Amino acid sequence: MEIIATNALISINETFFVQLVSFLIFLYVMNRIMFRPLLSTIAQRKEYLSDFKEKILAGKEDLDRLNHDLDREQTKIVKEAHKVALSLEAEGDRRASEIVAEVMQQISELRHETERQVKEQVRQVRRELAGEVDTITLSILEKVLHRRLPS
Repeated sequence: MEIIATNALISINETFFVQLVSFLIFLYVMNRIMFRPLLSTIAQRKEYLSDFKEKILAGKEDLDRLNHDLDREQTKIVKEAHKVALSLEAEGDRRASEIVAEVMQQISELRHETERQVKEQVRQVRRELAGEVDTITLSILEKVLHRRLPS
């Protein structure tokens, strides 16, 4: 081998071809061992991520649909609850009116019974007092007149 002195960056000689063949073998080996599996893994990962994104979007659509259904059901249940509350309120008003009517009837009956009892007691007291009034009147007249009156 002969050393050639040149000022160029690359000199073309026998070592250049050996280095070129070595570099091509290195590229072939690197391609087989490293780049192909790495590119295959990258492609699989991209496919997995795109499938995962599709599943996420499908899940979001399902969630939106379920939320919409839930809102509809909630509105329906609130309406039904409102109807039930109104019917219970009407039933309560009706029952309260019945109770008030019953109580008013009982009050009226008690008032009539009490009036009857009071009238009866007044009659008894008048009968009792009628005899006593005559006796007391006679006694007062005798004392005022200072003489005895026939009974």
